Amino acid sequence: MKTLVHDRKVCLACAGCVGTCPKMALDMYGLDLQIDHEKCIKCGVCSRTCPVGALKIVEVDDA
Repeated sequence: MKTLVHDRKVCLACAGCVGTCPKMALDMYGLDLQIDHEKCIKCGVCSRTCPVGALKIVEVDDA
């Protein structure tokens, strides 16, 4: 199973990723990026847009 992860330590809080999501699964609340995992289709558009690599699609175990 894949999921989108956000590295807050690396994130610039530029919100450049928010507008790129085709499912509107990302939103900024102040300096905090929120991911709606129900909406996210793991397409990777946001992770390719991030200038510092703070967003990544990763494989996770179902266990």
